[in-house]
Amino acid sequence: MKTLSQKIELLANDKVRERLHRIVQPGTIMEVINQELNLMIADAINACMEQERDQFLGRASHERSSQPLYRNGFKKVSVPGLLGRLFLKKPDVRQGSFSSPLLQAIKQAGRDLVSLLATRFWLKGASTRAVAQELNAAFGTRLSHTTVSTLTDALEPTIQEWENRPIPDNLCYLFLDATYLPVKRLGHTSSNALFAALGVDPDGKRHILGFMLGERESLDAWQGFLKELIRKGLNPSRLRLVLSDEHKSIEHAVRNCLGRPHQLCLVHKLRNLKYRVPSSHWKAFFNDFKAIYWASSREEALKSLGTFRERWGKLLPKATVIALDRFDDFTRFMAEPIYLWRSLRSTNFIERFFGEIKRRFRSAGAMHSDLEVMKLAWAVSVAQEERWGNKRIWFYQGGDLEKVAA
Repeated sequence: MKTLSQKIELLANDKVRERLHRIVQPGTIMEVINQELNLMIADAINACMEQERDQFLGRASHERSSQPLYRNGFKKVSVPGLLGRLFLKKPDVRQGSFSSPLLQAIKQAGRDLVSLLATRFWLKGASTRAVAQELNAAFGTRLSHTTVSTLTDALEPTIQEWENRPIPDNLCYLFLDATYLPVKRLGHTSSNALFAALGVDPDGKRHILGFMLGERESLDAWQGFLKELIRKGLNPSRLRLVLSDEHKSIEHAVRNCLGRPHQLCLVHKLRNLKYRVPSSHWKAFFNDFKAIYWASSREEALKSLGTFRERWGKLLPKATVIALDRFDDFTRFMAEPIYLWRSLRSTNFIERFFGEIKRRFRSAGAMHSDLEVMKLAWAVSVAQEERWGNKRIWFYQGGDLEKVAA
């Protein structure tokens, strides 16, 4: 039989275990450790600042001096730290001005850390609001989404350097397109055109050549964009094909500035046909359309073209005209090696890239300046080029693109 003292000891042990079990929970133990580490770091910094004050006064604590400078207690300050907010005691003096070099260095390091993390999180795809919320929770800062946007403005020199880098002069294929993004100016939000150019070199490597932001697609805008690409090193004589959708401004600009064969996107043609063919006929219509533009040779395509016209010319005359219109401009890819046809039939390459840009813009909302647009476009481009560098080359099947470019 246990004595009273033994029972009290067992009961106390149970209570202690229960309390420890409540404290040492997943996440809680790390919080306790972080708090204790923060206190240890703060104590060490406080001790160093007191030494700085003693050196400033020229005497140790309780040591008398004829100088009219005296210790005047401490002022509470807080700065961002790696494990959360650091609460420090800054030494103060009477009848003098004391500034702690260590505290100034810590404050600057905290600002630099927050700025670095804000930029990194934003580059990884987080919105400015989400970045501000996470950093405020982690470091006790009071950032706003506007502040985060301002911090990322430090990227401007890097973006300008990236935009002005030379373009490879041996590109074989050039993809051109534009997408519209919301930009807010003077309190009014409007859709602005972001022009983009992507290229493929003889090794099958993909390159983002540049951007331009304009109010809308026009002949002057496209010609200005292409001339800028040429200035940066684009060699039109090496291009085998320029690929885009059926936009008149692009077509005229390519003819005027590049003078190279122009392949139009078959996927855009299919989208136009989809609205003009009854659903009851679409499957058969599409199979006959595919027999033309997905044929294994140009001769087979021409044969299927005649069959298509006979079958659908009277039944769906408008759709037939659209399907067969500008046959040569939609089949220029057939002059290239057959293993490249799948990649050259459409502008899916640049469309997928624009899909990444739009996905990134959805979390950001309307942009407030041209710089904000270019920052996001640059961030997506850098991430995309990194992914391309770690993956397979552009075309789908085997082949020697060097021979194609020769």
